[in-house]
Amino acid sequence: MGRGNPLIRRMNNDAQRNDHAYAGQSQYGRNPNAPHGGGDAAYGQAPSAASLNQMYNAPSAPPADTQRATMDDVVVKTLSMLGLIAVGGAVGWFLGGIAALFGIIGFVLALVVIFKRKTSPALVMSYAVCEGLFLGGISRVFETQFGGIVLMAVVSTLVVFLGMLALYAKAGVRITGKAAKVLAIGMVAYLVFIVGNLIFGAFTGSSMRDVTVFGIPLGIIIGLLAVVMACACLIQDFQNIDNALRAGVPQKESWRLAFGLIVTLVWLYVEILRLLSYFMPRN
Repeated sequence: MGRGNPLIRRMNNDAQRNDHAYAGQSQYGRNPNAPHGGGDAAYGQAPSAASLNQMYNAPSAPPADTQRATMDDVVVKTLSMLGLIAVGGAVGWFLGGIAALFGIIGFVLALVVIFKRKTSPALVMSYAVCEGLFLGGISRVFETQFGGIVLMAVVSTLVVFLGMLALYAKAGVRITGKAAKVLAIGMVAYLVFIVGNLIFGAFTGSSMRDVTVFGIPLGIIIGLLAVVMACACLIQDFQNIDNALRAGVPQKESWRLAFGLIVTLVWLYVEILRLLSYFMPRN
């Protein structure tokens, strides 16, 4: 689970192995007189001087012609998914406990998107809707207990996201080497804690987050560490998205790049929501 969002990382690795493979599908650099547009070398023949001259004089293929993904594509898809989450959240706000069911459905859809070889915009958008319904339901639960917590969590998530983006784009912060390994170990440890806490809760009806360490609830310590890890994952997501775009992933893959970023953002929001609950008075 290290090195940022595993989905984005895998796409980046695939793109690096197929760097510039999609550019060959463009009309640029081909001999238009060759059968099927395959150039003089399509049938094992050496290209002629005229063909080489035409290739060198042809204009460079922009992303629109090679159908490569651009940062604009990723931004648009990300905003589209956030819009679906917002709509789903508005509906989920009134569903109550049943919203947890959509969280399970969203988790299953996320696994399908991650392991499915071909990109499916319909699946990605369905995930966003289900995740929105789930977030709307749990946000209502927290808001009922802690007035104003949802607005604070939304604003905090936005501020953290913009802050990490600024650190990546302006300050040149990167997560590599030993820092990436430490993050990987931390995320595995956190996953083990989540599973252990579920088992603990099933037998005791309580949560390990309520255990105090030197008078401090373990939930605060775990929550702070989780937020820090989510922030580091955001930076690594930016890195891997940037690398994938540079390597020339096809335009349709911008849906999954956006999906990977949304997964991290949802995790960040939930952790901030949970963390804030330790500092706000109950209604």
